[in-house]
Amino acid sequence: MHEKAGAVEQQAIKDSHNEDENQFKFTFGVFMAMVALTSGYMSAVFCIQMASIALVTINEDIGPSPSFTWIANSQVIPVAIFGPLVGRLGDIFGRRQSIMLGNLSGLIGCVISATATRVEVVIGGGIFIGLATSLQQQAWASLGEIVPKKYRGLTLGLFELANIAPGAFGPIIGAAIVKGAGWRWVYWFPFILNTIGFFLIFLFYRPKNQYIKEAGRTRMQEVMDLDWIGIALWGVGLTLFLLGISFGGNQLAWKSGGTIAMIVIGLLMLVALGFYEAYVPQVLPLFPGVVLRKIRGVTLVLIGTFLFGMLYYSTAVLWPQQTQALYTHNIIDVGWYGCALGMAGIPTSVITGYLFGKIGHARIMFTVIIAVGTIGAGLMALVTPTSSTESTVFVAMIGLCTGGGFVVAAAMIQLAVEHEYIGIATALCVTARNVGGAVATVIYTAIFTGRLKFYVSKYVVMGLLKAGVAPASLLGATFALLGEGPETGLAGLTPAQIEVGLNGVKQSYAHALRIVYLSSIGFGVIGTVCVAFTKNCDDKMTNQVDIKLNEGAKLTGITDEGKGHIISVEEQENLRHRHQHQSN
Repeated sequence: MHEKAGAVEQQAIKDSHNEDENQFKFTFGVFMAMVALTSGYMSAVFCIQMASIALVTINEDIGPSPSFTWIANSQVIPVAIFGPLVGRLGDIFGRRQSIMLGNLSGLIGCVISATATRVEVVIGGGIFIGLATSLQQQAWASLGEIVPKKYRGLTLGLFELANIAPGAFGPIIGAAIVKGAGWRWVYWFPFILNTIGFFLIFLFYRPKNQYIKEAGRTRMQEVMDLDWIGIALWGVGLTLFLLGISFGGNQLAWKSGGTIAMIVIGLLMLVALGFYEAYVPQVLPLFPGVVLRKIRGVTLVLIGTFLFGMLYYSTAVLWPQQTQALYTHNIIDVGWYGCALGMAGIPTSVITGYLFGKIGHARIMFTVIIAVGTIGAGLMALVTPTSSTESTVFVAMIGLCTGGGFVVAAAMIQLAVEHEYIGIATALCVTARNVGGAVATVIYTAIFTGRLKFYVSKYVVMGLLKAGVAPASLLGATFALLGEGPETGLAGLTPAQIEVGLNGVKQSYAHALRIVYLSSIGFGVIGTVCVAFTKNCDDKMTNQVDIKLNEGAKLTGITDEGKGHIISVEEQENLRHRHQHQSN
């Protein structure tokens, strides 16, 4: 008994010495590494935010092209596709070089888009920018691992705050740049940030022992050991699925063979991926089972993040349309309305991150955040043609939960997994939010479009008919009032009849939006229930720092001290033997 107590005491003393040796100091070198990681990510957020506001202007200048909306989509879709792959490769080979590659890809994409003379070329540049974004999003994992675990929530919250300019004011900044300097500077400005980010990463970000190695094998042999089948199933499957839901109702009809084939084949490949990853042992799997088998620590958090992403996008997608249809047609005012989400959410991310480390109880925090966001989405259903103030408050309420919600989710997942999986775990969290948003966009757009047609018939067409408009003039007048036809369609209508029609349009939008907001509540409720069963991580919030930096501005520096994660020969052989045994 005394021996056991003595062993426990010795272990406690040893842990104390280790923690003292691992004492964290917030030095100038650490600060500059954080600035370096933030600058590249900031460029990615600016690109997405400002390009979206410049779509119509770009199409008018170098178009027209029916594919101009893909200027924004081309930047977003690669993030979901490449995110997990980039996160996993960052765990294995290190994140420094790949983040620098992201900066270079961003430079190339910005140059291509800024100098384009056709819309299709801008879309091509957007693919490079999307790849850059997926690489630069490793900043979430890189920042978390260079600070003590108990400060990860605060650090990620400060990271969000540092991106307040593009995250909260991106639409306004983009509109001002387009108006004052032309749309091409929407890309030249991120080009400058990518350039700065590249040199800062090169000089100041040199993480030590940030890798996974197989004992007795070269890096090229490790490349051959990568989960190439899983990578192919994920990349092709998700690409087909996202293209299918993007083309559906736009370039192709929902019922067309092309749309159905892309969606069905993509889903089947993703299902096959799940079985493959679960039952085929790999030395370096794309989705390590040791991560996803943490049901309460990881899987339920991912499900909650996915569903919260769906809830959030009901507002993110439709709020700009709501403000333009119901409240104002001034583009600057629309931009300020659009800032409500970010202006409320990003500053409160710091508070959420601080409370995450100070009081703990992450499970309760995440549950409350999604519950409050769900209430906010439900309150959005109170929309009316005159509810600009109330709706803005409800949007801000959702925004308060959005930034802080992702900070809590990312910190929870990072603390739940062993350090050698922090990249893939964080990437899965980002992907869950992005894919949830992509799926939600399709669902909400379909609901909104269908209900708008119904209510236009009820409030616009019938309203004009009751106001005495001739049946032969109804179609032209309706399209003109909706902004989908020439104003000559209103010829012959009295001012009173036009007023009836405009009021009908506003009522139609308000009722259609109400249905969408009500439909989003279900996702929020399920998400709230899921995260209520997640696992607290209070016991993981220690002074431990997983990655130390070779600090200072250096052209060369030591990053491999032989202390990274090593997969032993015995473990490799065991996995390969199981794989061969299952194949026979």
